[in-house]
Amino acid sequence: MSTGKTNLTSTQFASKKLLGKAHTSNLKGDVNESIPSNVSLPSEGIFGESIPNNPGTSFYTLYSASAGAGATAERVYLDVIAISDTIYDANVSGGGGDEASNSGTHGYYLKLPAAYETTSSNPNRGTGNFTNSKRVYDSRGGLQLIPPLISNASPNNYFLKLYKGDPSDASNEITSGDSVDWQVDYYAGTVFIQDFNSSTVPVSASAYLYVGKYLNTKIDEITAEAGNITVKDESSTLTTSATSLNFVGSGVTATNSSGDVTINVSAIAYQRTAVTTTTTASITDKILGVSASSPLEIRLPNASGYAAGQYLTIKDEAGNANSNNITIKTSNSQTIDGENQITLESPYAAVNLYCDGSAKFFIY
Repeated sequence: MSTGKTNLTSTQFASKKLLGKAHTSNLKGDVNESIPSNVSLPSEGIFGESIPNNPGTSFYTLYSASAGAGATAERVYLDVIAISDTIYDANVSGGGGDEASNSGTHGYYLKLPAAYETTSSNPNRGTGNFTNSKRVYDSRGGLQLIPPLISNASPNNYFLKLYKGDPSDASNEITSGDSVDWQVDYYAGTVFIQDFNSSTVPVSASAYLYVGKYLNTKIDEITAEAGNITVKDESSTLTTSATSLNFVGSGVTATNSSGDVTINVSAIAYQRTAVTTTTTASITDKILGVSASSPLEIRLPNASGYAAGQYLTIKDEAGNANSNNITIKTSNSQTIDGENQITLESPYAAVNLYCDGSAKFFIY
């Protein structure tokens, strides 16, 4: 039958683990161990938001690291529950005590009070791990007490306080220097008392809960934000969930350098359509270059077919509009600056038109 691990084995294993080494031999010091090791931490148990350095002391009040930041700390009372299989006399061999004591409970776990959901101001109360009577250790890191190492304030409010009676009575506090020699595991939510004293049995505690987002949630949010881009066209939202942007056209190039995207737009060349005889312009025409050998007409399509602000340029490229007039006509009762038609009648004359998208063209 095994007599259990020796103190040397346990100490070597623990110390090497903290130094990033695996324990393979009691005859090897940590510098002689070649196999690396570490402590695994799931992202669901790693604090993902900043915690206030010096939180307030009001109970069931939320505190944040800075103005406008999300709340991450809440001071709460906790029930202290004895762990039944930790009863022994610390004076016996291996008990580890250094005070005269009797047999008693040495291990305790912490849990949220039965009325947590009605007294807390945590917006997540009643969901997940923030429920009445939830044991801290049952959450596997999803419900954690904020440890004192978070703060360098003096006094440091994050030190857990332990009580042997009503916590509102200061005389019931079991101070950190008490002869029972107690210590707390902030992650597991457990308290260990080295030297049991029947007159100093803890029943309650106060500490700060971490109520912010954990790393896994923050990563999910960042990923979602990166994949959901709002795209607008002149302030009108086209989509709020774009996952890519595609720059189209020979005159547009986009380059990426370490996440900085640069968009270059070269000189834009508009399509030119040559005109030599009377014609009806197309909605897609941009420039009509006229070389007339006799007077001619350019008939505009219905204005409702154009987009508001769409434009068209008409130019006498032959330089003979004085003898071969170029008449520009609208359809139906539509107008150009209030007229049904206009005429180019000087050499190399040109006109720029834009449309209201309904029934009118204008010269600009």
